[in-house]
Amino acid sequence: MIRGLYTATTGMLTQEKRMDVVINNLANATTVGYKQDNLLSRSFDDLMIERMNDPSIVQRTADVGPLNTGIHIDEVITNFNVGSLQETKSNTDLALLGNAFFTVNTADGERYTRAGNFQVDADGFLTTAAGDRVLGEQGEINVGSTDFAVDLNGNVQANGQLIDRLQLVTVEDTTTMRKQGGNLYSLQEGVVQPAEQAQVRQGFIEMSNVDLSNQMVNMIEIQRSYEINQRMIKIMDEKLGKTVNDLGRV
Repeated sequence: MIRGLYTATTGMLTQEKRMDVVINNLANATTVGYKQDNLLSRSFDDLMIERMNDPSIVQRTADVGPLNTGIHIDEVITNFNVGSLQETKSNTDLALLGNAFFTVNTADGERYTRAGNFQVDADGFLTTAAGDRVLGEQGEINVGSTDFAVDLNGNVQANGQLIDRLQLVTVEDTTTMRKQGGNLYSLQEGVVQPAEQAQVRQGFIEMSNVDLSNQMVNMIEIQRSYEINQRMIKIMDEKLGKTVNDLGRV
């Protein structure tokens, strides 16, 4: 019965983490370039229970069967499906079509993003909303002002002259990417490659790919699962208390 308390508790803790992920998705439903997260859980390895010290069993043990001790968080998976494009007609807004990322220069090194709501800083460099400079194939891109153009291949032009080409990269296995905050991603394993097939749309931004209806259904499911585990703990606690009190009288 004590083990049952632990099993139900692991269920409650896992549901709390799932709820945190869902709430974060809902909070970023309107965040430019945000990618929805999904939490995966799995059960602990089964334990094989054996019968011991049983007078009917002579010099051997017999399997009673497997016992599971609950569930735990396996990993958080990010859904990199492309979100819908919204037209802004702003030169500094860029959206990507295809499996690709913009490359930006941060204090921690190169990072990657799908959020193309860029700005031009006081020095004329193209930056993210947080101030990190966007990288081209020749380094940080200085467009001078907001009067610049970007074609479908990512070539940046100003005053009729080619300045640079956006450093667009692709990652073969996106499960190796980790969120760093501010809509930035780092690569944990592998290498990035030039995104030859990606296209850039100037004057557009990619919206969040959060599925609101799906997240609301998940929220209801999580709440019910949490309540069931909570009820199990209450029932086992009452039975345990009754057992202790009854044994005390004997």
